Amino acid sequence: MINKFAKHVVVLSICFISLVNFAQQKNIDASSVVSYLIDHQKENGAFGPHNKEYTDLAWNYPALHTLKILGAEIPREKEAFENGNKSWIEINSRKNGPWYWSFFQKAHLYKLFNSTNVDFEIGVKRNQNWEIKFKPRKNYLEVRGYTKGHFFDIPSLWHMLGALYLLDGNVSNKEYVENYLIKRQAENGAFVDDVTDSPTSENAETNLIITSYAILTLKRLGKEIPNTEKCIAWLQSCQTNEGGFKYSPDSKETSNKADVWYTWSAIQALKALGAKPKNTKKCIIWLNSLENYDGGFGDRPKWKSRLYSTYYAVSSLNALTLNATTAITSKSRKQKTKIIPENKYSIFQSYQKSPSGGEGMIDSIVNMKINLIGVKSNIKTIDLNKGISSQVENNRRYAKQKGYPLEVLELPENYSHKLLWPNRQKADHVSNFIIPPNLSESEAQIYKIAYFAGQTGLTWKRFKSEVIRPIKKLKSSTLFYPELDYTMLNAYKVYDDGLGSGNGYNAVPGAHFGNIDWVRHFPYKERWEGVLPIIADGDAHGNVVKWRKNLLQFRNVFIAKDYNYKDYIDASLNDRSVCVIHMPSGAVRYYGGMEAIAYLKKHRKVWQWWEDE
Repeated sequence: MINKFAKHVVVLSICFISLVNFAQQKNIDASSVVSYLIDHQKENGAFGPHNKEYTDLAWNYPALHTLKILGAEIPREKEAFENGNKSWIEINSRKNGPWYWSFFQKAHLYKLFNSTNVDFEIGVKRNQNWEIKFKPRKNYLEVRGYTKGHFFDIPSLWHMLGALYLLDGNVSNKEYVENYLIKRQAENGAFVDDVTDSPTSENAETNLIITSYAILTLKRLGKEIPNTEKCIAWLQSCQTNEGGFKYSPDSKETSNKADVWYTWSAIQALKALGAKPKNTKKCIIWLNSLENYDGGFGDRPKWKSRLYSTYYAVSSLNALTLNATTAITSKSRKQKTKIIPENKYSIFQSYQKSPSGGEGMIDSIVNMKINLIGVKSNIKTIDLNKGISSQVENNRRYAKQKGYPLEVLELPENYSHKLLWPNRQKADHVSNFIIPPNLSESEAQIYKIAYFAGQTGLTWKRFKSEVIRPIKKLKSSTLFYPELDYTMLNAYKVYDDGLGSGNGYNAVPGAHFGNIDWVRHFPYKERWEGVLPIIADGDAHGNVVKWRKNLLQFRNVFIAKDYNYKDYIDASLNDRSVCVIHMPSGAVRYYGGMEAIAYLKKHRKVWQWWEDE
């Protein structure tokens, strides 16, 4: 009798588990993509990122273009165009930002809607004659130089010319552009993005995105591609065994993995050359593998969905099959239900590059409910043989004496650190990291050597090896990030180099004083949400009184067992830290992993540092 009862229990348990699993699964197809996109439409009719109140060109364009590829009906289509045809940097007249990429998207959006405004924007008209000229980028600023026909690298050249073509522009010096590109073609047929006057077109430096943009630019100018067959073969060799494309067939860098942007770019270039991927069937299968439970596509398999990666995937499938709707196969997907457990952690708050100061600063920080600060000390005050300044030592001693729940750490901005990006662009504002506390004598020497190495203008490859790698190996690691990553292509490289055990940057700046929200300012940063920690960087330029407004504007809110350095790093590297921005409008923006955001929203009363009006 007992055995019979036990069998019934087992059968019922199996049925229950099956029902739960079934409830977590659903079939998705092209219609699921449409639903996913429509879910991102905001009150004003335009499209924006998930869980945010705003709309912007960098989200509106890919959503609308994807819907049009799929032949879907667009609700409030006119409002979608009118309220989402400008980037945030154009609306707010920012000096620095991804201007050329935004210009390219804007021209494509106008083309989609057959809008033929003669005055496209200030300094740009339709049917205009253009003289194109290379003008080197002197610092970290990307200014709106396309209005003068200036470009600073191959991506900016393609984004400018691609847009001008859609605006019926005429280039008066096509041979100049052709010669610039041909000088950067390597022996293997691919292209390099060397921005120096005497480019070294080495095979090892060739890159898929650069090669694609060079091909598309030359084709748009009506020029032939030298060594076409070699170029096609090189592009095809970037395809992985799984079917997607990486940026190089040979590079051993951590960042060189198959990605939907690389795949889309390869397909665009091959199509322009009258060719196809080496294995089209595998490419279609790989692209379909990117579709998630919510109907959207991720940048890589198992990465979260976003509007741009969805556009790249659908556009690629359409280019390969001429019918994206049928190319998006019906498939079963299981919903990810990872949840941060209750009663295991507490919630704390941190602020990177906070104002320096004495006991009054510490008192003020504690009153603001902050539990961990990285003080933006002047590097000249730091004892390089200890890795800490006397001021921060005193801060730590005072906080301990008062019994404050506060960890005080050293986080100077290493202004003297310089490097050369992979395209040989000189760069600064590239080195921010919390110095781990209580370094031993030998650890302090490692820090000191790495610090001085960062001043020598190393290549990105050597900067990773001689500066980032040794610093990240101190204690329980640290968060190492640039203030500015310069371009989208560069960002893909330097942040992806930090994934897993890679030696690149392992954090992404997402909030900053002044323009506040750096993900909206540089929309490509959203790619690393839930992949790398998004950092709220205060970059203090004044004492705690002057900087109070900024201290109350954004934080990293982290879920950990304690507020100390080790637990903060653990939370950050394990997707339990969220960049939270309290906007002047009252809106609250969260940048981080979905599980951590859900946990913080559930427990908002515990950590909210501002008073609701």
